[in-house]
Amino acid sequence: METYAKSITDELLQTAIASTNQPKLTCPKCKSQQLIIRDKIVKCPDEACNWVQFRTVCGVQISIENVTSLINKSKTSLIKGMTSKAGKKFDAYIILKENAESSFEFEKNKSSKRNGK
Repeated sequence: METYAKSITDELLQTAIASTNQPKLTCPKCKSQQLIIRDKIVKCPDEACNWVQFRTVCGVQISIENVTSLINKSKTSLIKGMTSKAGKKFDAYIILKENAESSFEFEKNKSSKRNGK
């Protein structure tokens, strides 16, 4: 299992992003390293820190703009069309908690779509 995980991680780290104008973002966990931005992950190069954010969340690819917003403002714009483990679609913000872990925040005061239909 460990060998498989290492091979998958190595493969992910070797995946390059086509764009050359990537933002320079500081790791939200250790606050000392510049993040490595790849197609599938955003990662701190410091192995002791080991912070990582997957770019695909609930079936939706997170844009560079949203990655930048997540790191700099601790919140993305509203991401629409994500799919839960139960197969239901939902919209949410991805936020960074104080411990640099990501989580979801849902829209407040959203009108119900079930009003008698």
